[in-house]
Formats: sequence, structure tokens, C-alpha cells
Amino acid sequence: MKVAVINYSGSVGKTLISSYLLAPRLTGAKFYAVETINQSASDLGIENVSIFKGDDFSRLIEDIVFEDAGIIDIGASNVEAFLMAMSRFDSGANEFDKYVIPVTPDNKAIDESMKTAHTLSKAGVSSDKIIFVPNRISPDSEVEDVLAPVFEFVKRTKIGKISKKSVIYNSEVFEYLAYHRISFEALTAEDPEEFKARAKQTTDADER
Repeated sequence: MKVAVINYSGSVGKTLISSYLLAPRLTGAKFYAVETINQSASDLGIENVSIFKGDDFSRLIEDIVFEDAGIIDIGASNVEAFLMAMSRFDSGANEFDKYVIPVTPDNKAIDESMKTAHTLSKAGVSSDKIIFVPNRISPDSEVEDVLAPVFEFVKRTKIGKISKKSVIYNSEVFEYLAYHRISFEALTAEDPEEFKARAKQTTDADER
């Protein structure tokens, strides 16, 4: 399974989803970051991240073709170049099994998430490969309400899939993991008493 995580919009959780949702579930997957500006998975504790630029599509494909599983985290600053480079390759869109589009409940992210799906569809990606993942949803909200335009887009255009059962709710734990550059596994493996002891020793509120 090779999964590309993509969105024209920044700050929707692409790298967090790649690192904390996909990586633990795709055993042995090689991690690729198509990024030149923003935070990459290596900043979140993921080891051996291969970094490419958006227009390095041919080099990326040459590398990933030998892998059984891969996660491709495409930064917003590189999406345009990545899609343009992909369009120049015959069947380039078929190199990945799924395209995950994280979408958060704000107007810009919603608009650009739908634009991303539409662009992927025009590039030849089949609808069943495009998956919207609602992210940073308040536990008090109904995902079908806060992301109503996306649900309507999928229903109207038949592009992509979205489910009210597949939601990432807003949680401070992601900020904690990112700040400390650790995985869920490392967090849950930590001894609770040692954790409390270290928290008491620091005077830095952010570190606590």
C-alpha cells in the first residue's frame, strides 16, 4: 500500500496524520517527505525520512517502485509542482494506491480540499482512491455540519469518499507529541511515575 497525503492548503495536519495515523498502521512503510519549507515527519520523531522536492517526481517514483509500502507526505508548498510533474508521466496518478486529503473545519481548508480532490480527479486518479479525512473536529460538533460543503461535494461530483465515522477529533495530545518529537508508542511506553517526576522538575510551562 502506497499512500499520498496531499492538500493545497497548509496547516490541515498532513504531516501529523502521516506520522501518527498512517505510519503505525503501515508496517515497514518507507516515509517520503515532499517538502522544502515547513515541518516534516523527521521533526516529529520519524526516522529515515527521504526528502524530495515537488518536481522530483521521477526520482521519487524510481525509489518507491521497489517498496511494498510507502507514505508520501506532500507539503502545501510543493503540491503544485508535484501534481504538474505527475501529469507529465503516463499513468503517474496510478503510482499510489490512496490519496488522503486531510480537511479541517475552516473555509479556506474546505475550499482547497475540494480543489485538491478535483485536481486529482482531472489528473486521472479514480474516485475510490481519494479519501477526505476530517481533522481537528470538535467533539461537540457534528462532522456533517461543520464539513457540510465537503459532504455535498462528494455527493454531487462523485469524487472521493468521506465518512462521518472516520474522524480525527481535536486533541492536545498531537501538540504534545509534536513538541516532544515522539510517537504514540513512545508516549504509551513511558513510565507514568518517571513522566510525573520530569514534569515536576521543569519550570517551562510549554515543556510541561
